Amino acid sequence: MTKNWKTVFNPFERYAEKDLAIAGVISLLLSVLLFWWAGQTNDGVYHVSPKAGLSLTGAVSEAVVCTLLLCGLLSALGKTINPRTRIIDVLNATLIHRIPLTFGILILQLPFIKSVMDQILQAVKNNRLETLSGSALWISTAVGLLMMAFLVYAIVLLVNGFRTAVHARKAIHYLGFAAALIVAELIYRLLFYPQLLKL
Repeated sequence: MTKNWKTVFNPFERYAEKDLAIAGVISLLLSVLLFWWAGQTNDGVYHVSPKAGLSLTGAVSEAVVCTLLLCGLLSALGKTINPRTRIIDVLNATLIHRIPLTFGILILQLPFIKSVMDQILQAVKNNRLETLSGSALWISTAVGLLMMAFLVYAIVLLVNGFRTAVHARKAIHYLGFAAALIVAELIYRLLFYPQLLKL
């Protein structure tokens, strides 16, 4: 793998923690504004749904809670693997990995894509999927694949950031990582998100 491609998938080995932190905080702020503007809510750590009337306070709270929850669980895991793990390194990985997810939300707001998605939602709601055009189906399929690619890229960034921060090498470390993501999803959906809905 060339150096440039390696940097794309693992910027944590090349850039200083301060640069990563600045990029991560900027991306977090942009994602908050984008979610608020687009009316999209984080009803899961890795799941987004439309929410009319989402407040700026709600968008900020969701982004911060998702980030800190994931960072907290991965930091705790990191400390058990390597007591010298620094929370700032795990936090940087958690922040940076949100960048492709934010791009995904931005793409969904493109007018022609938004129009197709609205058509599909309306057809599902009316139980009239047969009324959808072939182009709508092709566009929705392409968008779905693109969103999956963004999610995979985000997870790759988080894995590489975690590995760099913790010096994870063994298979059990990655099993623990996967378990931490599942636990984060459950805790957020069952405990935090119901409270955040009130904001």
